[in-house]
Amino acid sequence: MRQRSRHSLRFLGALGAVVLALLWIAVAPPAAWAADYRCTEVDLVAQVQTDGSVSVVDQRIFEFDGTERETLKWLYEGFPEDATLVVERVRMAPANAEGAVDGEWVDLSEATFQLPWRSGGGPENDAWAYDRFQHRLYAFVGHLPSRVVFEVAYRVEDAVVAYDDAADFQWLYVPRDYAVALDSVTAEVVLPLAADDTVRAEDNVYAWGHGPADGSVSIALDGSITFTDPEVEPTQFAEARVLFPVDWLTNLSDEARLANQGNPQYSWTPRYEAEWVDRDTYRTIIQLRLIIGLLGLAALVLVGALLVYRRWGRERPPAFTGDYGDEVPDARLAPAVMGRLWRWNHESPDDVVATVLDMVRRGALTVRRDDDGRPAALVLLPDLGARTTSRAEAERTDGESAVVAAGPEGDAPAADGEDRAPGEATRAEAEAALDGATLRLLRTLAEGAEELSVGTAAAFARSHPSEFLQAEQAWQLSLTALVEPYRFFDQGSRRAQRVVLLAAALVALLAMISFFTLGWLPALLALAAAGATAVLGNYTMRRSVEGNNIVARAKALRNWLRDGDVRAEIDRPELVIYAYLFGVPEYGEEVGSTVSGQPVAAGILVPATLAATLAYLAPRLSRALGDALRAAHHRAEVS
Repeated sequence: MRQRSRHSLRFLGALGAVVLALLWIAVAPPAAWAADYRCTEVDLVAQVQTDGSVSVVDQRIFEFDGTERETLKWLYEGFPEDATLVVERVRMAPANAEGAVDGEWVDLSEATFQLPWRSGGGPENDAWAYDRFQHRLYAFVGHLPSRVVFEVAYRVEDAVVAYDDAADFQWLYVPRDYAVALDSVTAEVVLPLAADDTVRAEDNVYAWGHGPADGSVSIALDGSITFTDPEVEPTQFAEARVLFPVDWLTNLSDEARLANQGNPQYSWTPRYEAEWVDRDTYRTIIQLRLIIGLLGLAALVLVGALLVYRRWGRERPPAFTGDYGDEVPDARLAPAVMGRLWRWNHESPDDVVATVLDMVRRGALTVRRDDDGRPAALVLLPDLGARTTSRAEAERTDGESAVVAAGPEGDAPAADGEDRAPGEATRAEAEAALDGATLRLLRTLAEGAEELSVGTAAAFARSHPSEFLQAEQAWQLSLTALVEPYRFFDQGSRRAQRVVLLAAALVALLAMISFFTLGWLPALLALAAAGATAVLGNYTMRRSVEGNNIVARAKALRNWLRDGDVRAEIDRPELVIYAYLFGVPEYGEEVGSTVSGQPVAAGILVPATLAATLAYLAPRLSRALGDALRAAHHRAEVS
C-alpha cells in the first residue's frame, strides 16, 4: 500500500505542476513576456490638410519598472505606397497618475539609423532614429521615471487618396506586433471642413473602424471623427477609414487629383465596408464556434484520460510489502530484463553494461588485466555462442524440473510437444540469447579483434557512427524480444496509454494551429489540457501482478543497497550489477574500497575479488558506452 501511495503522490505532483505551469502561461498575457514596461494610454490626433497630407501628434504614456535603459518602438504602416513619412520631433516628459505632464518636456535628438540597431543596441545618448525601410521609429532613452509621456509629431505627405467624388483616408493607427498591449487607445481624425459645408454622417462623411470588437467610432459635426479601443493586444490591429468630399481638399495638386479619375467612391465604398463587416461578423461567429469546439474537445479528452487513469492507471498492491531486502528480485530474470521492468520497458544503455557485467560474473566473458593487475580489456571468446547454447540445452535436459518449476504465475512446466509458455524459458536459455546478441555488439565495437578495451567503444563510434548505432539498436531489439513474452506490462493499460497519448498529441497539434488562427488564450488553454492528458497517459500503463511484485522486491533491494549495512554482504558480485541498474553507485564504491587489493602505486587499487572487479568495470563501461553513443549521434547528425 505504501508503494501505491508514493506512486499516486508522484503522479499528482507531476500533473499539478504541468497544469499550473500551463495555466499560468495561459493567464499571463503574451505582452508580459516581450517587454518590461506597459503602455497605459495612447492619444492620437491626425489633422487632414487641404493638400492631402496629414499631420499627426502621437502621445503615449508608458510605465517602467526601473530599467536603466530602454528602447521603445513605434510602427507606422498602412499608408499609401507613394506616401512619405517625415518625423518632425520626439520629446518626453514625466507624467503624474492622471496622465498629465508633470515637469518639463525634453526633446530627443535625431540619430542616423544603423541596421544593427534592429536586433539591439543604439546610440550612447538619448536619441531617436527612424528606420524608413521598416517604417519603425526607435527611441533610445535611459534613467526614466516610473511614468513618462512620449510625444511624436510627424507628417505624412500624400496620405489621402483623391477620387472623382470623395477623398479616402485610411490610417492603421495601431499596427500588429507591438512589443506590448496598448491600453486606452483614442485616435482622432480632424477633417478640413469647408466653410460653406456641413458634416452629414453617412451622407457626405463616412467612417469605419477595423480592429478589436469592443472599439467604437463617433462622427462630430465639427468635422472630427473619434476612434476608441479599450485595449489592443500585440496580435491585434486597429485601423480607421474615413470618406469625405474631395472638394474639401482645396490645395490638392493636379497630379494627385487626376491620379484616380473615373473611380467614384460614395456608391461603392459603403457597400464594400458593409460586406466587410458582414464577413467579419461571420468570421467571428465561426471563430467562436471553433474555440468552443477546441476547448470542448480538450475537456472531453481530459475527462476521458481521467476515466482511463481511474480504470488502469493505479498499480495493484504487491504481495511483497517489505521496505528492505538483500535478495535478488527474481533469479530467473537476466539483469537487463530486470532493467526494462524497472524502467517501464524504456531502452537504456545501462542494460548493455549490466549484461556485460553479468557475463563477466558468470564467466561468459573474461577480463584481461594490465601489468598492474587492473582490468584492461574484455576477452571475446570465439565459441561463446555455442558454449552458452550447449549449456542451456544441458540444463534443460538435466535439471528441467528444478529450473522450470514455475513460470511467472507459478504454472507447471509444459509437457512434451506443447508450446512452452513465455514464463517457462529457462534462465540459461535467456542468457544464451542475450549473450549472443551482446557478443555481436562487442565484436562490432572491437572490429573483429579478440579483445575490446574500455576506450575502444568511443573511438569506433566516432569513426563508424551508423554501424555502431545499428548494432546498439539491434541489441535493444534482441532484449525487447526477450522481455515481451514475460508480459510484465498489462496489455489493456498499454493499449489505453497509446490512445490517451495519441489524443493528447492531437489536442496539442490543434492547439498549436489555433494559436495562429483563434488566438493565444484558447490555444494555451487547450495546450494545458493536452499537457495534463499527456501526464495522465504517462501514468496509465501499469505492470502485471507478477511484474509489480518483482518491482516491489527490487525497490526493497534498492533501499537496502542505499540505506542498509552492506559490509556483511560486500562480496556478492550479483548485487554490484543491481546496484548499478538501480542507480546506487555508493554500493559499488563501498565494494571497491573494502575488498580491493593493496595499492601498487599511490592512488591505484587493484580489484582483488570478482565483486571488486565488477565495481571497477561498471562506471568505466558506463562512461565509455555513454561517450560512444553521444559521439555516434553527434557524428550522425553532422554527416
